[in-house]
Amino acid sequence: MGIVVTTVVLAALAAVVLVLVLRTGSAAASVAPRLSAGFAPTLLARAGFPATAHNVAILHDHLGAVFLDAARGSLPAEALAALGARCAPARGGVPVAGGSSRTWPQRVLDELAALGALDVAALPRRAQDTLLATAGTGRGLLGGSVFAPLPAPAAPVLPAPRAAADAAHRVGA
Repeated sequence: MGIVVTTVVLAALAAVVLVLVLRTGSAAASVAPRLSAGFAPTLLARAGFPATAHNVAILHDHLGAVFLDAARGSLPAEALAALGARCAPARGGVPVAGGSSRTWPQRVLDELAALGALDVAALPRRAQDTLLATAGTGRGLLGGSVFAPLPAPAAPVLPAPRAAADAAHRVGA
């Protein structure tokens, strides 16, 4: 009798654990990656641009549009338009006085994850890689047409070479 009760309890426990694992797995698949506050400034720095509030806002605006565009192939036109309309209130626009429009790309990622239309986990990394591939090429957002580059470091000042006349004068004599 004790073995039967133990077996039933263990089977019930295994069923509960299995249900929790399956539920957690499906919930994790629908959660969008979180964009860190340093995502855009780091990306700008790697491309050689200053992370000013204006530059960060431009990059966030572009990232949201890129994430939205990624859904173009997996959503019908009507669903894509509805998605854009739902995300539009989070689009802060480019002029941000000392702030950030990070809510726009994050909102697009969240909405895409909720739809389950495509794998959103890889979108930030793919966008980053694509943008960095254009850095310094003269093409694309980070190609140099939108942002001013970081100032070039000043050349070190080297002393002038010693003249032969200076060599003839001995120091300390």
